[in-house]
Amino acid sequence: MTENLHLVFSKPPEAISDEEYNRWYDFHLGEILVVPGFVSARRYRLQTVKGDWTPSGHRYLSAYEIEGDPRDVMNELDKEVASGRMQLPTWFPQITFASFNCHTHGNPAGARLADHLYLVFSAPPEGLDNDEFVAWYREHADENTQVPGFLANWRFRLEPEVIDPTSATVATHLAIYEVDRDLATLRANLGAARVTNEAGWPSWFDPTPWTSLDANAIGDRVPAPARR
Repeated sequence: MTENLHLVFSKPPEAISDEEYNRWYDFHLGEILVVPGFVSARRYRLQTVKGDWTPSGHRYLSAYEIEGDPRDVMNELDKEVASGRMQLPTWFPQITFASFNCHTHGNPAGARLADHLYLVFSAPPEGLDNDEFVAWYREHADENTQVPGFLANWRFRLEPEVIDPTSATVATHLAIYEVDRDLATLRANLGAARVTNEAGWPSWFDPTPWTSLDANAIGDRVPAPARR
């Protein structure tokens, strides 16, 4: 079971069409998956639901299942990039990236790179103990998974890897939900659940500044090639 993820959010250069960008990035997944530690990958088209924390505004997500310590895997990736074997287009430096290593918060099973995901980036309010936040959010994520359309959830601690320096990098935690409804229905169902559940929420809970993104797969899950 893979416990951790590496998430790469991106915005293509304005002069590059989505068709050209996706054609290259689909090929690029294969260049990444040869790196030891990468288990599989899947690409998604994004819609920012709310918030302006990084990675708000990014249009694509490449999600990677990884095994082992994410920092060790990133070191192996750096070696592959330095080797010069990757076929990077001339416009590659113009892509805006934001990437995170995602360390499991004791999820009972590895996250599924499902067809439709809902991502919530959060941070504990100032003065709140991080362990208290993590323990409460575990219960809250399970509470959300009782909402129609929400099928499963996974919680992670975020470690920024590459961040756009013009964006605010505030989020320290991530909840990923597997969902199976359209975005409008999901949001309506969450709103209805809030009316029922908010009386039991702690006084410090304020998700107003958090950032949420809707992610729909634009390709199948791609496994890493067999390694000798």
